[in-house]
Amino acid sequence: MWIKLLRYIDKYIFSLFNLLLFPLKYIFNSEEYKKTPKKILVIRLWALWSSILTLPMIKQLKRHYWDDVQYDILTTSRTIWIYKNQDYFDNYFNLLKIWDLFKLIFSFKKYDIVIDTEDYFNISSLISLWIWKINIWYGELFFRKISYNNFVNYDDRIHACINFLYLLIPLWINFEIPKSLDSFKYAIDDKNKIELYLSSIKTIYINTNYKLLCFHTWWAETNNDRFWAQNNWIELIDKLNSSKVIIFLSWTSFEEKWVLEILEKIKNKNVVNICNKFNLKEFACFLKKCDLMVSNDTWPMHLSACMWTKTIWLFWPNLPSRFGAYPLDKNINIYKGDFKPTINVHKWEFRIDKNDFVNNIEVSEVYDLIIKNI
Repeated sequence: MWIKLLRYIDKYIFSLFNLLLFPLKYIFNSEEYKKTPKKILVIRLWALWSSILTLPMIKQLKRHYWDDVQYDILTTSRTIWIYKNQDYFDNYFNLLKIWDLFKLIFSFKKYDIVIDTEDYFNISSLISLWIWKINIWYGELFFRKISYNNFVNYDDRIHACINFLYLLIPLWINFEIPKSLDSFKYAIDDKNKIELYLSSIKTIYINTNYKLLCFHTWWAETNNDRFWAQNNWIELIDKLNSSKVIIFLSWTSFEEKWVLEILEKIKNKNVVNICNKFNLKEFACFLKKCDLMVSNDTWPMHLSACMWTKTIWLFWPNLPSRFGAYPLDKNINIYKGDFKPTINVHKWEFRIDKNDFVNNIEVSEVYDLIIKNI
């Protein structure tokens, strides 16, 4: 409910502010700021998965402007940990903190370049309009487009990771398409904790040759139509009962009720509940230790791919070509839909789809892929 409220406020109130204030974009507008910027801000407010996919773009941006440039990020509590962990930025602003918001209000035209990676939020374009001299965004929605002096077309036929890289085109940056995502960083203490935990788990299950599988059986709270049915997960888990695998069910307290229901119904005893067991850096390290990840369409799948763990993703309503586990040729993205997605965030489309295409994916198909890849 609260997500719908936020979207309503953003769509109808902040778009009006954009319409009233967009003439500000003509102040200090100069191509010179592209050549010798001193302060650059990147905006990413929402979605853990897309925050991970912005990292290749940010890395190549820093490689291009590397001398005496201040790099800042504007984000929220939901995603700030991803950026703090990678050490790409000098300052981290949280839109949900009053003091950081206060700083932004008094930063009128303080940034030479602002790169807004949000797909549809009017609040991000409004902030960008206020603080930039040069700003860049995808030019799809009118009330956002009028706030920018540079924009690129969003190509919904290619992967989101590459679309983020396209934001570098107005800066005349020759970018490279990455062959894989950079591994998410974690500390030696995180590694030690995970290794100790896995050692204790393997002691309990005696056989140290067990393969480690992580299943993420829940979905993002924004779309309830993107998950594989609970009975499919239960059947898959029990079908793996005779295999030498330990199955871990992730991840947070948000998913735990669902996970506990699964645990009550399965016969397979080689299953471990790790909901709320690790912090996010520890979870990244844990995924690196896994032999395989199987996930609904949500953020742990991208974190797994980022840790170079082979990932099987069960898709709907998004398209693998846009949001699949990257790189697409190293992971397995299963899609049984009609290639007419009901979610197109760059067009502000969030329709609930009743086709339930994700449940066209058969348990036997996923089982065979797991056995083949462990």
